[in-house]
Amino acid sequence: MKPAIGFFLFVVVHLSAVAQFKESVSKYNPQDIFPALPALPAGNSYRAAHGEPGPAYWQNRCNYSIDAVLDDERNVVYGTEVITYTNNSPHTLSYLWLQLDQNVFKQHSRGLDAKLFLDSNHVKQKKDFEGGYVITDVRLISKKDTLNTGYRVDDTRMQLQLAQPLVPGASVGIRIKYSYTIPRFFYNADFNVNRTDIMPTAEGNIYSIAQWYPRLCVFDDVEGWNTLPYLGNGEFYLEYGDFNVNITLPSAYIVSASGELLNPEEVLTPLQQQRWNQAHNSDTKVFIRTPEEVKNASSRPSKPACTWKFRMSNTRDFAWTASKSFVWEGIRINLPDGKKAFGISLYPVASKLSGSWDRSSEYIKFTIEYFSKKWYQYPYPCAVNVASNLDGMEYPGIVFCSARDTGNDYWRVVNHELGHTWFPMIVGSNERKYAWMDEGFNMFIDYLACEDFNSGEFKGYAPLAPPAADYFADSAVSVLTRPDGIRGDMVLPSQYLKIAYLLGLLRNHILGAERFDYAFRHYISQWAFKHPTPWDFFRCMNNAAGEDLTWFWKETFIENYKLDQAIAGVNEAAEISIENLEKAAMPLIIEITTVSGKKVRRTLPVEIWQYDHRYVLKTGITERISSVVIDPDNVYPDQNRANNSWKPAGQM
Repeated sequence: MKPAIGFFLFVVVHLSAVAQFKESVSKYNPQDIFPALPALPAGNSYRAAHGEPGPAYWQNRCNYSIDAVLDDERNVVYGTEVITYTNNSPHTLSYLWLQLDQNVFKQHSRGLDAKLFLDSNHVKQKKDFEGGYVITDVRLISKKDTLNTGYRVDDTRMQLQLAQPLVPGASVGIRIKYSYTIPRFFYNADFNVNRTDIMPTAEGNIYSIAQWYPRLCVFDDVEGWNTLPYLGNGEFYLEYGDFNVNITLPSAYIVSASGELLNPEEVLTPLQQQRWNQAHNSDTKVFIRTPEEVKNASSRPSKPACTWKFRMSNTRDFAWTASKSFVWEGIRINLPDGKKAFGISLYPVASKLSGSWDRSSEYIKFTIEYFSKKWYQYPYPCAVNVASNLDGMEYPGIVFCSARDTGNDYWRVVNHELGHTWFPMIVGSNERKYAWMDEGFNMFIDYLACEDFNSGEFKGYAPLAPPAADYFADSAVSVLTRPDGIRGDMVLPSQYLKIAYLLGLLRNHILGAERFDYAFRHYISQWAFKHPTPWDFFRCMNNAAGEDLTWFWKETFIENYKLDQAIAGVNEAAEISIENLEKAAMPLIIEITTVSGKKVRRTLPVEIWQYDHRYVLKTGITERISSVVIDPDNVYPDQNRANNSWKPAGQM
């Protein structure tokens, strides 16, 4: 195509403007973040170029039936699980890989020896402990019989060698009998990384049971078998399926879990059944067991043991809790399509404080209803909040929050852990490699919830974040860094706070709330109960928002580029010369003040940096200028704000 005359005029004007700039050294290269060729991997039939699952997208499925017994004298869980694994891939599988997360608590596990996040504090405390699975039987299940199968355990992974390869479309049944001692004493004073533990209380232990059964590794179209070991920090990547779980233990215990309780009439007293039914239809909390009843033996059925039966469909995981000490609340949750969910709060009497667990039902109801309306409807029958000695840990339908938190801290942990329903429980990203796709996304939606809750009662959540420029300091790690490779004190800023800040920047200052929210909802709906990669997210946002955001993903997520916009000078014609001195680019906001006090603000798109690191703004202002400020509201992560301001000589 022949270039237009206007192009030559632009070049002449631009070159004449460049002469106004002082010589400066810039690291900026426009072609680095505005390339002609695609910077993201090309789409394919599995993962389309527009960021959605392609026509050939596949995903394997894993159903679990588990019978578990809690030995509360020895703190041992015994389990028999039957796994039905379906190969929906186009590949024939001659072996399967399972995750054995409890093996991280064996002596000399990779996680303990690496000492990245776990430590054998039981040795210092002179308390004997031998963790990890004891596997007593592994069999393949056929229509006629069960067959022994070869298997090999390597740290936190187990390989099953199949006598008959699993062809595309076929399923295989696996039965595993196992036990393990619930781990204790493996966390530091600042953060409990067990993610499963026992909390003593005056009325009895609270058991937080997670990573408690052998579970299939994900086999996908991106990396095949995902077999990264569990080291204690990087979280989980799991297949979806249905769960049927039976938990047997002394009848003095109250149990709750990820799924729906199927047999309340067998495990509740008649009075509790009445309250249970009442709570399902109440928009205010109902006590199923009151604080005064906790020590009353009549508040539990008079039989030696109870078996609690739970069911959950299309979920990636399952966790549960048990205690004699629980105060028990229930509340109805109203969902956008008219369906209902059930909010459950479980905590010891000591945690029933006005600024703490006494507000649990209120926080559950708001969080689930708000996020359901804003992003995607809550998919589970229950939302359970359990008081524990974990600082906060999430599983489908159930979360463990600190029994000690109060005020803003308590709101923050409940809202955040329940927010994980959307990332990664609904949108099933690979947490083991991309923690930011669940932690950062979740923290971003938490910020919005804080602004909305109770007229902004807990807006103090956001100031946890450091100055934005710190996210791009020389010591900062790239977002695309494996969580286990990030120093402990850098995980929060790099995988949580930075992502929340960047998505807020994209929403509030680059795309606008309407375009961003539509694109973000579209991403959630397209990848609900599926396995997106970072590239799927980037492409989906680009296409749904109608904006090529390659420059943004490249400089902030893929790389760790700094931003430094600087005022180079202001001439008598009221033309302002701006330079981009670092590798990143952002839109430009300039506030101009005249000698009469009049303020003029100009917002310019990022495209001003597509050609060069220099830009001249012809303001058209006829009155003398008294000051100029770049980014007056500190919106962007500018590394050097000393060069963001200008005043005439003699007024500096």
